[in-house]
Amino acid sequence: MCVRVFANISAARGWHLPLLSSSFWGGQASDSARVALKLGNCVAARWKSSLIRPHVTIVATATRSQESNPSAIFFSDAGLNRAAEMRVDKTKLSEAFDSPEALVVPLVDAKNLVKGGKSVLVEASALRLTNADHESAGFPVFLGLSNSTKAPVFAVNLEKVPSAGEERPAWEDGGEWIDLRRYGSQLQPSDAGLLAYARGMLEWQTRNRHCGRCGGRMIAKDGGHSLHCSLDSCKHSAYPRLDPAVIMLVACGNYVLLGRQSRWNPGRYSLLAGFVEIGETFEMSVAREVKEESGIEIDQTSVSYIASQPWPFPSSLMVGFSASAKKNKCDPYSPESEDNNAVAVSPDKLIVVDELRALPQTSADELELEDARWVHKDLLRWVLKGNPLPHSVEFSIPGSYAIANIILSRWTESKREDSMWAGDDVISADIDEGVFEYVLMCLSDDKGREKLIVRGNSKLAYHSDILTAAQEEVKDMGLQVSQLGGGRIDHNVKERKLHVYSSSQAFGLANHSVTCAILRQWYPFHSITLAWG
Repeated sequence: MCVRVFANISAARGWHLPLLSSSFWGGQASDSARVALKLGNCVAARWKSSLIRPHVTIVATATRSQESNPSAIFFSDAGLNRAAEMRVDKTKLSEAFDSPEALVVPLVDAKNLVKGGKSVLVEASALRLTNADHESAGFPVFLGLSNSTKAPVFAVNLEKVPSAGEERPAWEDGGEWIDLRRYGSQLQPSDAGLLAYARGMLEWQTRNRHCGRCGGRMIAKDGGHSLHCSLDSCKHSAYPRLDPAVIMLVACGNYVLLGRQSRWNPGRYSLLAGFVEIGETFEMSVAREVKEESGIEIDQTSVSYIASQPWPFPSSLMVGFSASAKKNKCDPYSPESEDNNAVAVSPDKLIVVDELRALPQTSADELELEDARWVHKDLLRWVLKGNPLPHSVEFSIPGSYAIANIILSRWTESKREDSMWAGDDVISADIDEGVFEYVLMCLSDDKGREKLIVRGNSKLAYHSDILTAAQEEVKDMGLQVSQLGGGRIDHNVKERKLHVYSSSQAFGLANHSVTCAILRQWYPFHSITLAWG
C-alpha cells in the first residue's frame, strides 16, 4: 500500500525542490531488473495549511507486490520497471516528470514519509519547483515506471525537516518521517522496496555532492543515476556503488553457528556476516570472516551461494552462502566405554552424541562479537514457528524481512518433506526446574519412525509416573512411547546449569551421555554435566 499526495506547494522555507536542469536528463544508462507496482484508488482526506495552498489531498492507493512466495527477499521488490533506457533520453524524462501521472518519493535527512503504515508519494504535476540549491537539496532521481499504470516515479531529497517552532507542512499531519532500517519490516514488501531504492539512490547523491578527485560540484545525468564533475579541467564521473557483504550459514551436522553483538537486544542471535575485502572472492571472504569472528575453520570447497538481499543502509548488498565447518576428529561414541549398566540405545540413535562431540570449540572475537555458539536445528525450527524457549530463556533471531531469517528457515526445513511426521511437533526435551526424576524415552509411530525424548517433572515422584504422563501427552497423535532408563536432573535455571546423574529403580540406568546430548539441543546456553555414580 502507498499514499499519493496531490499538493500545490509554495516555496516554503526548508522545503525547496531543485529545478530540473537539462543536465539531469543526459548520459548513459545501465541494465536493471523489472518488477511490478500495482496502484488502486481509495478514499481521500483533506488538510489545510498556510505552507501548502490551497490544500493537500491524500489518496490511499493499493500497492500489491508479488509476495505470494513467503521466502521472497525483502527490500528487493520496488514494484517498478526501472526503464533504464529512458535515463539517456532527455525528452522522454522531461515529458515523464511533467506528466499528470508522475509521482515523487520524498525524503528528508535519509528518512521516508509514511502514513497509516503506507508510504507517501507526492503527485509530481502538482509541485511548484523552485531554484533551490542543488548542493543542499540533491537532484531528482528517475526510479522507473509502474507496471500497472505506467506512471513514472521519481525520488527527491527535500532540504530539511523544519526545526522546533517552525510551522510544519500539512502533509505531515498524521504522517511520520521514519528510519526505514528500523521501520521497514512493518511495511508491505513493495512499499519497503520502493522506499529503500529511493533512499539508497539519494544517499549516494548526498555522499557525492563534491568531486572525489578535485572537490568540484557534481552534476547529475542519466536521470540521476550518474554524477559528473562540473569543472571542465576534471570531468570525473561517479556511479552508484554497492558494498558487498557476505552472510553465511555455517553448519556442523544438525547444528548451525550463530553469533551476537553486544549492542543487540538481549538474546538476539544471527548468522555471521562481514564485508568483502579488496582482492577477495566471496568464498575467501566467507572463510576469513568465520575464522576471524568465531575461531571456526570451514571447508572452503563446501561454500555454496544461497541468495542475496539489497541492504541500502547505506549501500550494502548482502550475499548469502552456506558452508560446512571442519569437524572435530573423534572415534564413534561407544556406550561401553562409559557404563555397561546403562539401558541400551539403538546404534542409529547414538548419532546425537557423535554430533555433539564433533562440534569445534568457538572462540568469539571480542571486537566483533559478544558470543558465538552452536544452536541445534530443532530449536531453531521451534523458534521460527513463534514458540518461546522453556523457562523464559531469551533467544530470538532476525525477523522475516532479513535474509538471515530466510536462510535459516530454508535450512531448518531442508530434506524434511519425505520424513515429516507427527513426532516433529513433540519437543525433545521437556524438563522442570530444581531437582527431579527424569526418563529417557523413544517416541515412535506405526511406520517405524522414531526420535529420542527426555521428560522430567518435579511434581511426579516416580519414574513410572513420568512415563505415563508422556504416553498421555502423545496418545492422541497416534504415537507411542517406550522407556530407555531413568535418572535424576538438577536444573539451576538462574545459573543456567544442568547436572544429570543417578538411575531409576524401576527402569534402570539411562544413558546420561545421550540424555545430555538431547538437553544440549534445547539448552544451548546452559552448562551441562553428568555423573555415572
